[in-house]
Amino acid sequence: MKDIRCKTPIYLLKKYLTPMAISVLDKDELGAEMRKRSRGKFRERHAERLISFAKNTVGIKEGVLGLSMDIQHILIQLEMLNTLIAEIESEMETALGRIPYSSKLLSLKGLGVVSVAGIIGEIGDFKKFQTRAEIMKLAGLDLYEISSGKWKGRRKISKRGRSLLRKILYYAAIQTIRNNGILHDYYTKLTERGIKRMMALMAVSRKFLGIIYAIVRDDSEYIANFESIKRQVIKKAA
Repeated sequence: MKDIRCKTPIYLLKKYLTPMAISVLDKDELGAEMRKRSRGKFRERHAERLISFAKNTVGIKEGVLGLSMDIQHILIQLEMLNTLIAEIESEMETALGRIPYSSKLLSLKGLGVVSVAGIIGEIGDFKKFQTRAEIMKLAGLDLYEISSGKWKGRRKISKRGRSLLRKILYYAAIQTIRNNGILHDYYTKLTERGIKRMMALMAVSRKFLGIIYAIVRDDSEYIANFESIKRQVIKKAA
């Protein structure tokens, strides 16, 4: 279980506070319980491993009651934190409903409520930017190079803009390059040319911000594979 904050591990910690409580369980019964809670992600083989780990744990056995209370307190804090996050996201969604173009941005695969709210919060009024270059500069994703005489330096992003906006775009870019992501092909082409992963992700962030800016500026919807469709139309017309 990679994340202790997910529903299944939290449920198990609530019900079985110590390794001893898990070690005496039947693997089939625990497996059925885990399968139900995780909606099929965890099964009997995972339950068997968990019971094995519990039996062979090197954890201390003294003061178990006190440690169990600590775990209970941590679980309560996690629940409170999850509730707070859910409330904030709900308020974000309500606020976005009052912004006309937010629905168009939310339709972009790779952008969720938190990302869209963060981008709008960092950029503010899109209308104050006349060109794509201006909004790139705000994000610190504008390019520069240091050259001298015959020597030409490599272009880099300035990182002089809003760091939080860059971070939001970076994590959104990761979502767009997954299989069937809207910029998966673009990212693949960059890496196939020998561009390092981090630099390719920065390029994807720039392109994604350009798409967002164009959608808001033109009050338009995103069309996947637009360039390919345009070439086909031109070819047919010819």
